[in-house]
Amino acid sequence: MNMLVIKLGAIGDVIRTTSILPGLKEKYPQGNITWVTKNESLDILKNNNLIQNVVAIENINNGFDYEKFDLIINLDDDYDACRLAAGIKSKKLIGAYLKNRKIAYTEDSSLWFDMGLISKYGKKKADELKAKNKKTYQEIMYNILGLNYKKQEPILVLNKKEIDFGKKFAKDNGIKNDNVVIGINTGAGGRWQDKKLSVEETAELIDKLNNKIGNAKLLLFGGPEEKERNEKIMQKIKMEIIDAGCDNSLMEFASLVNLCNVLVASDSLALHIGTALKKKVVSFYYPTSKNEIETYGRGIKIIGKGKDYCSYKTKCDNPPKWNIDEMVNAVKKLV
Repeated sequence: MNMLVIKLGAIGDVIRTTSILPGLKEKYPQGNITWVTKNESLDILKNNNLIQNVVAIENINNGFDYEKFDLIINLDDDYDACRLAAGIKSKKLIGAYLKNRKIAYTEDSSLWFDMGLISKYGKKKADELKAKNKKTYQEIMYNILGLNYKKQEPILVLNKKEIDFGKKFAKDNGIKNDNVVIGINTGAGGRWQDKKLSVEETAELIDKLNNKIGNAKLLLFGGPEEKERNEKIMQKIKMEIIDAGCDNSLMEFASLVNLCNVLVASDSLALHIGTALKKKVVSFYYPTSKNEIETYGRGIKIIGKGKDYCSYKTKCDNPPKWNIDEMVNAVKKLV
């Protein structure tokens, strides 16, 4: 059984989709898996021994064999992903594909795509279905693929070089084995503007955690687009925090998350990395739903107060209100 998994999407989505791999291997023990993704996600798949071949879609025309797959799984509504899925002969296709130059999806994948941007019901109904959904992403994926769901976890493997990067950072910043290391990632990507905590709320969270958690070392995380934001946070706090930097590579970022005992994160890449690395996570949600996120018994979920929770609005009419003490108490419980 030769299988092709197509998952481009956001890096966090690629990470959580790796949870299907144990299920596929259980159902097809002798199967070979090729995974097509974007260049930016290659590193998170490179050390995964359940994948036999990882291909960047940007390089897909360089010697790619279009004829060898028995099963194609396309979990993306991206046009290029759908064109690739439609262009390969296979015994079975599950997921999205091009039909008469328009994006369509197979009936057995309706549980997922009915709630998405390509829903046959239109966006309004799709958002309603998404708001009503109680299943996690992983449970949905196992359902549509006909796999036995046993809360299989996403897979992210750090190599020795990446682990050593984290160890050096810890040594350089005085982080010792007996410290409680708490990661703070309150920013988010640009799509949903109200996912994140404000600069002021993040500073309040940091100071309260420093006051409430003994022997703690706090790390402030962010991506390149959050450099200015994190500088403002550092200026506002009254107590100490270690700046993890905003210019780390993807795997350097993951190696620093790996130092944490507890991670406080928005519904973002950091959350998916922390989950895959089996970290305890306090995660917060608005306007996206908490129900899709699986934390495997290691997390506490917090919902922002407001009428636009689970609305999936890119910019909310009713911004969220956050109880910072609730987040602090959640961290204390996990510590």
